[in-house]
Amino acid sequence: MTKPAKVLILGGGYLAINAVRTLRQAIHKGDIEVTVVSRENYHVFHGFVTEMVTGRIGAGQILSPIRRIFSPAQVHVGEIEQIYLAERKVVTSRHLDGKHFELEFDHVVLCLGSVDNLSSYPGLAEHAFKLKTYDDCFRLKNHILTMFELADIERDPKERKRMLTFFVAGGGFSGTELAGELADYIRLLTLKEYRNIQREECRVVLVHPGESILPELYGGKGAPGTRQGHPRLIQYATRHMAKLGVELMTNTRVIWATPNEVGLSNGMRIPAKTIISAVGTKPSPILDSLAVPKDARGKIITDSALQVAGYDYVWAGGDCASVPHPLGGQCPPVGIFALKEGAHIGKNIVRALSKQPSLPFNFRGFGQGVSIGRRTAVAEYKGIEFKGFICWLIWRLMLLSVIPTWDRKLRLISDWLIGPLVGRDIVEMSVNDSDDYEISHHVFQPGEVIVTEGSIGNYVFVISDGEVEKYTNKKGTEKWMGSLGKGACFGHTQKGQRVTESIRAKTTVQAVSVRSDQAHRLHHLLSSLGRNTERKDEKETG
Repeated sequence: MTKPAKVLILGGGYLAINAVRTLRQAIHKGDIEVTVVSRENYHVFHGFVTEMVTGRIGAGQILSPIRRIFSPAQVHVGEIEQIYLAERKVVTSRHLDGKHFELEFDHVVLCLGSVDNLSSYPGLAEHAFKLKTYDDCFRLKNHILTMFELADIERDPKERKRMLTFFVAGGGFSGTELAGELADYIRLLTLKEYRNIQREECRVVLVHPGESILPELYGGKGAPGTRQGHPRLIQYATRHMAKLGVELMTNTRVIWATPNEVGLSNGMRIPAKTIISAVGTKPSPILDSLAVPKDARGKIITDSALQVAGYDYVWAGGDCASVPHPLGGQCPPVGIFALKEGAHIGKNIVRALSKQPSLPFNFRGFGQGVSIGRRTAVAEYKGIEFKGFICWLIWRLMLLSVIPTWDRKLRLISDWLIGPLVGRDIVEMSVNDSDDYEISHHVFQPGEVIVTEGSIGNYVFVISDGEVEKYTNKKGTEKWMGSLGKGACFGHTQKGQRVTESIRAKTTVQAVSVRSDQAHRLHHLLSSLGRNTERKDEKETG
């Protein structure tokens, strides 16, 4: 009896969904064994991330259980550590303790997606909210509500303004949609829930490096024959965003970000406690170790059949691959193309096992669209333009149709129907454990005040790089008190302590903060670790 071919799908995103659906019949026949390797046991539907962040739907409604999505395939939840294409095996580790597992394959599908490009500007990794993972989006949802709660009791006008400024970097589909929905959400929060806060106190700032927002609508591959783009839709979206109160800045880049403000290429500094990054992604780092053809962005280059050169058993698609578009160029990294690529790879794997030649990928796209806030959207379908409320309804229904499980579809519809009656979800669902060490990394820019004289707080800082200066301000006269460098501590060394001097960054400063009540415990533990390490070194060298 012939053994079934082992197919390994690395990644649990959109491509994997349709690949498994296409291979389902072969799995039932016993011709193929399919295993999907995923970091989490859920699939995130990014189409409704902004609705979750702004409380229109429940926090879990954009998640679908992968064991239902990928049935009857096997599911392996773990971290991919190494891919050995020549040896036809993959090494994974489990989250609990790092134990390794080896998975063998006859065919492998690389759909590892992408990660946030944290090198876009200094401070992004430390201080900006990203939109790529569910954890990041969930933290952003809670953070927005936290800022309103803090601002509601804050009496310092400058600090209150900083808490109520929401800065979005990147005016593509993701950034524009979030900025528009967030502006409308703020209108509702100040109207019904936070009556001590006026809408005029809140700012939503959207910054984009290009000539206009929504560059995807300029000559993209959303629909064939529309290379000239859709400037009228972009103009409509720009006017609508302005009506919502979004401050648009085009031809402007983010230069750096700190916990308290954002520096822009036009010289402006925007005080903000909420920085949201939608500036782009890069392929998964695990691809760096693969000796396969890659383009300038690090994506795997495939042929028209989505195979990787040099390996007739390796397939790739989605965000991590550079797939030729039938009209020329490459396919865009969007969900609909990933779904179509997954189905096509599934068909070609079946053909390969039956010794038939692979077929070229010929999906050209049919349209694209985006919600821009307050029940309004812009879209194009095969070059025909749509906008407004009806467009928003149709666009939502189209997104709903590709939700992978029926239970989530029903839950979403339920939230949509109940929402207008009961209002948005405004529960701040923080899951932080007060007993855990609260350690954060920070980047401060020259001239930025990190700690203000007379302030009361609960954090102590340790400088990992750079230099700060100490000073006091008596009756408007500044008195310099010295400098601190790498390894030095400053801040509120006792919980609730009032500091007697201000600390200002003299150079670009990288620092780590820890809660004052935890600092002494952590210092004791690290001192013990240091002494044990020194004894071990002495034994090894002695």
